[in-house]
Amino acid sequence: MSGVYWGIVAGFLAMIGTLFACIDILYGAQGGSSNSSADEVDTSNQAVGSASSGSRRAA
Repeated sequence: MSGVYWGIVAGFLAMIGTLFACIDILYGAQGGSSNSSADEVDTSNQAVGSASSGSRRAA
């Protein structure tokens, strides 16, 4: 087959590889950041909850 054909095939393979790489970067980073921010929120809520329960109690 001609060189033009293999150039088109190589271009399609490069586009598909780039698509998968972008999906991996976007969803991989999103999953990692959501877990770490959830951990930060949990620790901050625990700190606030313990301070507020100690100083404010119903009569």
